[in-house]
Amino acid sequence: MASQSFKGVPAEQKVAEAERAALRDVLRREYQRNIQKPHFKGVLLDPAVIRWNYARVNSYEFFKATPKTTVLGIIVGILPPVLLMYSVRRKKNNREARYKAGEKPPRLLML
Repeated sequence: MASQSFKGVPAEQKVAEAERAALRDVLRREYQRNIQKPHFKGVLLDPAVIRWNYARVNSYEFFKATPKTTVLGIIVGILPPVLLMYSVRRKKNNREARYKAGEKPPRLLML
């Protein structure tokens, strides 16, 4: 069993996090050094932006339908139009029933 440190986080995980933080610091310093150069010619590419754009462009290639995405698609894509159609139809039917009953239609503007 691995030695445990504070709050049950293994020591190996803390070392790995420290190594990743050190690598991020080196990359951050290099990026800042390049961005601060007054005579820098060329394009300064950020690897995170490149990865983000690649993921956006190829999202359909890696999409996997799961029960969660199916339910989310139904809730976001199908349910709002269906509820809107139902409410419009209900309001129209109520208005038609009032007209047939001989009620005076409500005034829209109070003049």
